[in-house]
Amino acid sequence: MQEETAHHTMTFELLAQNIASIQTALQQQAAHAVNLSLTARNWLVGWYIVEYEQNGEDRAQYGEALLKNLAKRIHMRGFGERRLYEFRLMYNTYPQLGEQVLPFVLKFSKKDILRLPTAISDKTDDTTILRSTTAISSPATMEPWQTPSDKLFNSLSATHLVYLANIKEPLKRAFYEHEAITGCWTIKELDRQVSSLYYERMGLSKDKQLLHKTATKGPAIRPQDIIHDPVALEFLNLPE
Repeated sequence: MQEETAHHTMTFELLAQNIASIQTALQQQAAHAVNLSLTARNWLVGWYIVEYEQNGEDRAQYGEALLKNLAKRIHMRGFGERRLYEFRLMYNTYPQLGEQVLPFVLKFSKKDILRLPTAISDKTDDTTILRSTTAISSPATMEPWQTPSDKLFNSLSATHLVYLANIKEPLKRAFYEHEAITGCWTIKELDRQVSSLYYERMGLSKDKQLLHKTATKGPAIRPQDIIHDPVALEFLNLPE
């Protein structure tokens, strides 16, 4: 008995739907890739700065004026003194992101950007490549309330991470990380919730479920929300 081959009739409407689906899916993939690259860039720049501050041969020459002088020396869009401060803060706040950034960068064979003059190894093996004592390393044991690094890296934009890094209290920061991820918060919504003291109100509320329901659950972040972000435009060197 001859096997019947599955056959799907192609119609004009189905053709249009398939093309639209391809556009949407690959547009989302491209936006996600841009965001991951931007997050990796920010974290790596912060790593370089911290490594230099601790081990740079001529670091004493610059002292507290390091970022100001560095911004002048680089002289590139998106690398002003304020941005460099944010990259350093992000690295210091989220050192655990290294376990996501390292394989992401190595996937594209960019081993050279992980090399530092102060690194303790010249090995090029993917699992041991040039780790310095202050750089990419295994994170300390995580607390149950901490957000896993893969969720931070894959579910929050680079702009979200910089914003969250400014929240000094770890529990409060973890709370907003979780809410931003589960609620699909845009950066504007995250700022609104922080400004309205949502964390503090949640701690004082007798009906936490009711308060939680009042928090806005936004739609999924659209590709254009990432691509049109001023920081992403700077990163891609595109006009705003």
